[in-house]
Amino acid sequence: MYESKTILIRQIPILARKIKKVTAKIINLGHIVLNDKVIVQGMVHKQLYFVGTDDITHHMSDNIPFGDLVEIPGARPGMQANVTADIEETTAGLSPKGDSVIVKVVVKIGVNVEDIVNIDVVSGPYGPILAEAVVGSVAQQVLVEETATLENAAVKVAEVRTEPVIQGTEVMENKVIIQAVLHNQVFYVGEDGISHYQTVDIPFSGFVEVPGALPGAKAYVEPLVMANEATLPAPQELQLKSVILMSVTVVSETVTGIAVAAAGPLYRVNVVIGQPKDFQHLVESSIALQNLASKVREIKAGITGLHTLIIRDKVIIQGILHRQIYYVGTDNISYHQAEDVAFTAFTDYPGVLPGHVVNIEPQVEYTAFEFLSTGELYVKNIIRFRLTVLEIQNLHVVTGTGIVSHMPQIIGSSTKQIMVTDTEPIVVPGELKVIKDPIVISEELSGTRQTQVNHTVDVSHPAVALSETHCIIENVSGTPLDDTVIVDGDLRCFISYVGSDDVVYHVEFNDRFSVLVPLPGVNPSDTVKASAMVEHIDTDILPGGNQIRQLITIRAFAKVLREETVYVVTDVEGPGITTEKLLVRVKIPSGEIVEMYVVIEVYDSDLIVTKRTLMLDVVGEGIRPVDVVVDIRKI
Repeated sequence: MYESKTILIRQIPILARKIKKVTAKIINLGHIVLNDKVIVQGMVHKQLYFVGTDDITHHMSDNIPFGDLVEIPGARPGMQANVTADIEETTAGLSPKGDSVIVKVVVKIGVNVEDIVNIDVVSGPYGPILAEAVVGSVAQQVLVEETATLENAAVKVAEVRTEPVIQGTEVMENKVIIQAVLHNQVFYVGEDGISHYQTVDIPFSGFVEVPGALPGAKAYVEPLVMANEATLPAPQELQLKSVILMSVTVVSETVTGIAVAAAGPLYRVNVVIGQPKDFQHLVESSIALQNLASKVREIKAGITGLHTLIIRDKVIIQGILHRQIYYVGTDNISYHQAEDVAFTAFTDYPGVLPGHVVNIEPQVEYTAFEFLSTGELYVKNIIRFRLTVLEIQNLHVVTGTGIVSHMPQIIGSSTKQIMVTDTEPIVVPGELKVIKDPIVISEELSGTRQTQVNHTVDVSHPAVALSETHCIIENVSGTPLDDTVIVDGDLRCFISYVGSDDVVYHVEFNDRFSVLVPLPGVNPSDTVKASAMVEHIDTDILPGGNQIRQLITIRAFAKVLREETVYVVTDVEGPGITTEKLLVRVKIPSGEIVEMYVVIEVYDSDLIVTKRTLMLDVVGEGIRPVDVVVDIRKI
């Protein structure tokens, strides 16, 4: 029987003897642009580790709100602001009695205010830059009206705050279709004399004529409420009317060079730092149709919600593939069903670094479907991405006769340091004695995912038949990210074929593969073991016999093995407290395997008992999950 040599006793109330560690990060960062100033608000999320008088390391966390005002001459409501907040220094000290911790955080705030303008940019040698050439700019008023039902009978409307929210745009030939929601906050006085609040959202859509606009262009819409009216035709009936000015600018992206001045207004310019790269990504899924189908008429696919993550020499793209499926049921009625499929794609891009910006041009270039034996519809799409890596630079641009560009003008920028302080009391009421022992538990995280490599090889002698083919995988490595692992490696394939002269020829080619394996819980500091195997090879001779195409299915594996020291409760002492224990066989920090009793239940209504489910070797039963008590506190 193992007897605990490391006895951790918590005696309450606890005082802090020393601070072990304090960490902080910025969360919930926001801003409000006013005349000549920007209000910055956010929170500092701090985590504090301290050694108490019980010789245990304790953890406390809290959010400290902060806010400040940054002067930016020329700033106006409606302009865009880029706000950053970085923690420059974090210090913590104990109060003289040790009953509280004083945390001080120095936060550096950076604010950059921009105004989007259309300017004539003179061509020149600086670049290349990715510019947004203005195709057309039009302003048009839209009337939005709706009758809503109030939750309470009203005698008068005190105020209505209206905000138009653009939800989507579609550029067509010579016009732009706009979809939006008018968000109304209604403040009114009820028949009971009480002030009430209610929100009313009014969806609306319309189109604006923009000569020269073509599909594939980009549209910017700036809505402005010109007039707003609210009336009460009946006590619980609210009639809303709003006039919205829609300022629409259609742009087309172009790569060009510009002339740079020595002084003058600053503009934010996208400088191209790499060659555009194209790559394809396959998205496939099965969907259960809501009605029995006899045939599929059409599947339309589009891409939304794109965002990127850049690590050294790699670009990761995440987004949603939106499918609209039009099919005919067995009852000869036409149906429509929508499906959203989340996808993640990535590619190697030598030279790209965090901080760069990637411009993405996605295109769904292939759609295929078939009905499975289960009745589900199997759909696959090939998406082609064109990536252009950009570096953001603030430049003095020469204006005059040239390309009319849609470009952010830097109104002003400023930085400011603020001190955020907080005093955290250490209070744990009551009296309690808890005995804990450290044990070592092992946790394995593993994941797998398929990918496909499509390779076409030219042959010197026309092929008429295939003899033998096989592929091997070499140099497999894994790069851990948050909740995912990039597994990549080299692929070597060997093909034997019969030529038109009945001679057997051999060709070899090398390729590289990369696949993003989901692994919830993994983080960049973990050590990853990666592997991969060839699951299937499809080999075809293309018409004419001068090329052989292979589609290689690869399965990648990622595994992380962690060891963690966990303090478990092995005994509790206190008046009226009873416990239930379990004998387990565990590994301790010295490396020994020992038997010990762990507490699995504590019976006392005045205690807060924290448990953790661990995979333990229960004596006489074997390995199984056990809910072990890891902490006990007084209510």
